[in-house]
Amino acid sequence: MDVTSLLADLVRLPSINPMGRVLPEELIFESRVTQYMETFFKNMGARTERTNIQPGRDNLVAFMDPPGNPSQTILFEAHQDTVPIDGMTIDPFGAKIEAGKLYGRGACDVKGGMASMATAFARLFKQKKAGMPQVVMACTIDEEHGFQGIQSVVNQPWLKAKDPKSIWAIVAEPTRLHIVNAHKGAVRWDLQCRGVSCHSSTPEKGKNAIYSMAKLLPYVEEYAKHLAALPGHPRIGSATLSCGTIRGAVPDFCAVQVDRRLLPGETPEGAVNQFREWLGQKCKDITFEVTEPWLAAPALGDEYSPKLVQALGKSIKSRIGTLEIDAEPYGTDAASLCDAFIPAVVFGPGSIAQAHTKDEWIEIEQLKMAEEILFDFVISQSV
Repeated sequence: MDVTSLLADLVRLPSINPMGRVLPEELIFESRVTQYMETFFKNMGARTERTNIQPGRDNLVAFMDPPGNPSQTILFEAHQDTVPIDGMTIDPFGAKIEAGKLYGRGACDVKGGMASMATAFARLFKQKKAGMPQVVMACTIDEEHGFQGIQSVVNQPWLKAKDPKSIWAIVAEPTRLHIVNAHKGAVRWDLQCRGVSCHSSTPEKGKNAIYSMAKLLPYVEEYAKHLAALPGHPRIGSATLSCGTIRGAVPDFCAVQVDRRLLPGETPEGAVNQFREWLGQKCKDITFEVTEPWLAAPALGDEYSPKLVQALGKSIKSRIGTLEIDAEPYGTDAASLCDAFIPAVVFGPGSIAQAHTKDEWIEIEQLKMAEEILFDFVISQSV
């Protein structure tokens, strides 16, 4: 199957990550994509492993095992989930092709990258011979919300049994065929205030938690400015903190979601503790709670993967004539791999500017080029 047809099939299979929302069952979670890809790999004769992470949500891993005892493993990783489809102006699952572009939710982020990896994997599987690296492709869940899929992969027996120095990983994201070897991490938690409920006609008998939160938020903003003023990473910039959703259905409770972007070397636990200590010092007369993080993903440092960057870069340059190496503010599954001491970079077709948009699309020519680059890269590592 060619890469365009494979991507069209994947786009037609809804795999929305509801991110805690209630959405129609026929649209959410990754099971349809998992089943399709399992059949794709099994039809070529590849060995597969399927691991349940949550009800109806499975990681899928396929193996290309060349003869002999390969000394190197190359891991392709792509997430199966997409963001929701609110506000889209096109058929999100239509996979329409027009003017060299394929449209639909996930076409760019990241089913396009998955299709390029899978078709390269299929070609490599047909040509497998002694001296080639083992190629493993992991199709993971929950990248768009919680990173649970990749965090399960790094703890699987087949991976933990290997020497991390023998593994290189390429994580699919829309990078315009550039290499991303550094990016921020993310940690999210809730800031909560509690009060005493009462009837709205007699507010003096209660304690409105929303008012307490309103007193806290200027100090949160002050902390965000403090972070931004600290010395940052030379390529990524400063750490950031922002507030997202605020909820307080009744006056006895109010919560704000806090998003903190991490720099290489920072830990999620350290970031939460710093925030908690800051508010504790500034707001001694306000009762509040800082929850444990409900999302935690480390940053990706560029010191982990120089040899991988050089090797993949050679394949990119041989195909398109140029090579660009970027650092980004967003997070990816690559950081969890590097946190397990596995060199990893981010690479794929498409641009982040088209990800999550109302008319998401990807250039078909980039799909094909990504497939060729990945194929060349693996072949170049054969001995």
